[in-house]
Amino acid sequence: MRSANPIKNFVDNLGVVLSLPCAKNILIASSLRNFGGMVVSSFLPVFFGKCYPAYKAQYAILNAVALSGCGMTASLAGGILADKYEKKSYWAKTIICMSGCLLSFPLIAIGTLQNKSFYLSVLCYALKVLVSGTYSGPAITMIQNTSPLNQQGNVISLYFFCITLAQTISPIIFGWMANAMGCLATPKLYGPLITAFVAFGYLGSLIFWYRGGKAYKEHMENKDLEAATE
Repeated sequence: MRSANPIKNFVDNLGVVLSLPCAKNILIASSLRNFGGMVVSSFLPVFFGKCYPAYKAQYAILNAVALSGCGMTASLAGGILADKYEKKSYWAKTIICMSGCLLSFPLIAIGTLQNKSFYLSVLCYALKVLVSGTYSGPAITMIQNTSPLNQQGNVISLYFFCITLAQTISPIIFGWMANAMGCLATPKLYGPLITAFVAFGYLGSLIFWYRGGKAYKEHMENKDLEAATE
């Protein structure tokens, strides 16, 4: 029976998620990925505005194209590729998530650690959106496929709660550090700081994607074995 206390219910549901190896690791990986991703979304426009003040009109147009075109393509491609290649390997979804995070770091580094070429920076950002936006569908599917039917609502709710919490916290920390470093007075410092947050979030998530993928593979193989023996 559920308690009338929402805090107790949240803690109980969190305990359920943490008892599921795949869901737990995917939850941590997604939270870290969104921790770094929100910094890119929130402060990359500041980087472009401060480091390329003469290109504000071009940035507005190209940013919209990158977010809409590359973002939509990435979301569709993630689901299509995951469904197609899972038939060959249960690692497919994990590889999609890991490769997106792994490729995002050098793209952001190249795009922000130099401020000489506006179009190179925009190109790197667009490619980053394309490769990193593929993770959501595969991540949620892995969680759903390995969670008990009566817990899927709780698990998915906690998933979105945790990534929203990560997205809320990261800009606060980044803003404080940017002020402490004097980034407004020295805009080129935004680049290294953005890159550092991406390294922490995206690269830091890799080990948890791997652990989640390993647990997912074991779970799905056990299901296949059970189905074959029935």
